[in-house]
Amino acid sequence: MVLGKGNQLFGKSKKKNAEKRSSNNRGAFTTGGEQTSVKKPTLKFPGLRKSGNNLSKGLEDLKYGVFELQKLGETGKIRCLAYDPIQSLMAVCTDLNHVTIFGQARVRYTLRIDSVNAVKALRFVEGVFLIAVDGSDTAIHVISLFSRKVVRTISTRYPITAFDTDYSLQFIFVGLKNGDVKAYDIETGRPTYLSIRSEQRKMLPGEVDTHVCDIKFHPRDFGTILIAYPKVCIIFSLIEDKTVHTFTYGLPKAAPGGPNASYTYNADGYYYPSVTHCLWHPNGLHIATTYDDNSIVFWDAQTGERLIARTLFDSYVDIPTGESLQPEDVKMTPIKNIQWICGSDPEKTSLLILGGDSYVNEGYHQLVRMDFGKMISYSMSSYKHMADYYGQPKQQNIFAIHSKADVYDFIALPQKSPFFDGNHNPTLIAVVLTDGSLKFLNYPIGNLSYEACRFPSTISWLNPKITCSSSSYLDRRILNSVYDPFPENRSILKGGIPSKPKFKAEAGSVVVTGHESGFIRIWNSSQGDLNSGAVLEIDLAAILQNDSLECSVSKISFAPDQMELSCSLFDGTVLLFSYQENKHYKPGAVSGLTNQMGNLAIGEGAIVNISSRAPLDVKRGFMPVLLLRPLENGKVTALCNSNVGFVAIGYESGRLLVIDRRGNVVIFNTLLEEKGLSIGMSPTSIQFGFGRLNDSLEKCTVFMYVGTSIGRLMTYSINSDSRGRFSVHEVNQLDTNDSDIIDIISLNSLTGRPCSPNMYQMSANPTEVDLSTPYIISVSSSDIRITKGESKVAHKTYSKGSISKTGITGAKTADGSISFCLEVIMAKTKKSAILSLPTLSEICVIGLPYRIDPEYAVQSSILPLGDAFLRLSETEAVLINVMNLRKAIRGPETENHDDVLFLKNIMIPSRPKANQLLKGTASVTFDDFYRLLMGENKKVVSQSEESRLAWNISPYNSANFSILGTSKPHYYDPYALSQHIELNKSPRSSYKPGTHNSWNLENLKKYANSAVERGTDKVGNYVSDMNDDFDKFVSQTKKDAMKSIFKGALN
Repeated sequence: MVLGKGNQLFGKSKKKNAEKRSSNNRGAFTTGGEQTSVKKPTLKFPGLRKSGNNLSKGLEDLKYGVFELQKLGETGKIRCLAYDPIQSLMAVCTDLNHVTIFGQARVRYTLRIDSVNAVKALRFVEGVFLIAVDGSDTAIHVISLFSRKVVRTISTRYPITAFDTDYSLQFIFVGLKNGDVKAYDIETGRPTYLSIRSEQRKMLPGEVDTHVCDIKFHPRDFGTILIAYPKVCIIFSLIEDKTVHTFTYGLPKAAPGGPNASYTYNADGYYYPSVTHCLWHPNGLHIATTYDDNSIVFWDAQTGERLIARTLFDSYVDIPTGESLQPEDVKMTPIKNIQWICGSDPEKTSLLILGGDSYVNEGYHQLVRMDFGKMISYSMSSYKHMADYYGQPKQQNIFAIHSKADVYDFIALPQKSPFFDGNHNPTLIAVVLTDGSLKFLNYPIGNLSYEACRFPSTISWLNPKITCSSSSYLDRRILNSVYDPFPENRSILKGGIPSKPKFKAEAGSVVVTGHESGFIRIWNSSQGDLNSGAVLEIDLAAILQNDSLECSVSKISFAPDQMELSCSLFDGTVLLFSYQENKHYKPGAVSGLTNQMGNLAIGEGAIVNISSRAPLDVKRGFMPVLLLRPLENGKVTALCNSNVGFVAIGYESGRLLVIDRRGNVVIFNTLLEEKGLSIGMSPTSIQFGFGRLNDSLEKCTVFMYVGTSIGRLMTYSINSDSRGRFSVHEVNQLDTNDSDIIDIISLNSLTGRPCSPNMYQMSANPTEVDLSTPYIISVSSSDIRITKGESKVAHKTYSKGSISKTGITGAKTADGSISFCLEVIMAKTKKSAILSLPTLSEICVIGLPYRIDPEYAVQSSILPLGDAFLRLSETEAVLINVMNLRKAIRGPETENHDDVLFLKNIMIPSRPKANQLLKGTASVTFDDFYRLLMGENKKVVSQSEESRLAWNISPYNSANFSILGTSKPHYYDPYALSQHIELNKSPRSSYKPGTHNSWNLENLKKYANSAVERGTDKVGNYVSDMNDDFDKFVSQTKKDAMKSIFKGALN
């Protein structure tokens, strides 16, 4: 039982339906008085008069329940995040140990880690696995993306203090509290033969703390690892089973060191800060280490030579200054995270750092970037040149993140490959905040990215944090004209295959969300999901040139007929927008720029025209029109944008304003007050309606209904004079509710449709349907009242604080008519009640199977066709249908019971190789590496399905050698009529058994020649970077390089 095509629940009613119902209701209630007269509050209501017009007839036959359409956000506070650029997936884990894996739109899978300890880290491995390191520090949970479950848990004897993985390898290396380093096979859960005893214990036996602080794979040779202990770092060769280089950082007296230095000197006269992090340069030739005094030290990885010690803002801090030094009383924030990020060319690098730039009491609210540019020639540069290179970055930036919460962590989202510690050419940085919210930075620019189209709606819902939400119907003709049915897929997540279908858009509807730091989104919810690829956005921060928390959106009102929108900010400012062509549009303009960038200050006055501040990069959309300052009225407590050009604003001071958009002027300004008791009251809810004040009058007018903080419903009429000027007059007051009114709904008493006024009604003669006295539903948190004129029609009470949200919804019934009902969301009891109109009798009570926070449930919304948008918590929402009216659009992919996460056709790229121009940098082969750890050759036949799938896409599988670098990944296309034939099929290579040797022989010369050509280009680049002092060495260097490369190619 669904509405046929073109039916509109909340549109204009048909005349025959009006005539059918009018005889039962006309003249049912009468009251005296003129429209402009003011009636004093009355507490006495006549008894309920039974009406012969049942607006909910037939709805009792529907099959009610909770039918989930789409889940948004995440349960709990996000604590860690991982990103897979190959399978194109993202995973987050909350403080409740809910791990959610996101792919493209409608791809989402959530599972819970069965542990009392919070997961502290996530990492994708081999394309098919996601590992979660337990907060107990002794457990590693291995999640299969193929079977969508935890397939094994690896336990360690001692707590894990550091770990590292390589995307292409099946091993996890862990550093333990006792100083040992061990490796485990993720595919089987077995420990390997690797066991590196604490090197610090051998070197510094007197040091008590020997735990492993950090561990990192060499970026170009997985046979070499970097290990950090509290007082020493080492480079360890797995093949040679020995320490190759050691790195110890000691400060002599009078050397300043970092700002958090304690200057506790040993007997040798040196102060040794403790190591906190270690990391490789992407070329593997240099390393960097950080310390608890916030020093950052750069080293030559080939020789062990210290190049330079610096802090975020000073260089050469390890050199004595001759001054007496004392520890600072106020400490700086410790360096919490540091990543060595590279561009598409791995020689172009920068450091991104969290911490070390502000005092502890200020917290973590920004990231610091040191841009070093392209690496100077290693083989042709002196230590002095290298020290200057790191001591004088080309650029240093501070990326501010406006939030009350501190920055908890960050990770880069690489686009080029999963290698270089996951830092290969990122365009976005994901930032996790302590309040569990997510933000994204454009890299390397550093500005916050709020574009919803970059992520599926389940992710963009959290970025930035939502502060308010509402919903509205929208005529399908308007909806189809403003939303692209086949939007360009700009999401960075393209992985997975969705199993949940879309639904037919039987009625148009939108969900409007306001966000932190000044952002608004209007989502098309007509197909049962919020598609971030087709969403209308308003960037208030760009318009106001202010992204502070005071610019966060507090309330939104949307007028669907006129495509107008009004919003209020936390500081009380109100902004008006209108959907239209942008007169200031400039193709190719940078996002965030406005027409008045040169004039950051907004004009003086209480009302300011801001139409000239339109964004330059938006051709058509919601353009700014007007700004209203709060003056001394405080925050906005109620806001309503009508479909006939009036905007009503209520403030906590009790001030009530009405703006006429036609002239952008205030036509009504009053201060609400209970005159009898001389107490103040503020507007808490505002709604516009159309009809007659009572049945004795023949004239229709526009009404404004204002609910107040003392439960009083006030009615105002809006009339125009002969010159077309509008005026507002109070006509009635009723004490309707037990407490502050949170919702007001105006219904046509003949049809049951919401009777919001429209421009047609104002310009034409009223129809018979219009000539009715509307039902007014006023709702508090504990009761619902329906009045008609001054008469009470129905009343229903609940326990205090039970009601969170109400709204009108409806459906086509068995007899072909459209009936309406009132849906009530009750977060406290986790129920939704369906009530008949106008009697408020219970048709059905539905249990809501969600954890609902009443604080956020008030931002829920009721939509047409039984849809409901439920705000569950600060970070979570769900779109449901309670009438089972949605018709699914089925396809082959929707036959899957669950979303597909792992795509079998996507190859893992080759790992970067060692620099062929340098001696002593040969990489160990995978076969040798595997035998070293496991004591045998790799066997796949007897292992799990996940192991076989991982080997099928592995760059170390000889069957894949011929297609490495040529195999193009195929992702599911949600807009394609048919999918690629190779989608989710294992890679097909040209390799055949028995031809491996001939292939090598046939291509050996080509490979050697191409290696020489690449080497020539690389040497040419090195030469261009050299100083004039090295010119005389160029010729010999080229000759030596060519010999070295050719020799390496043949070997």
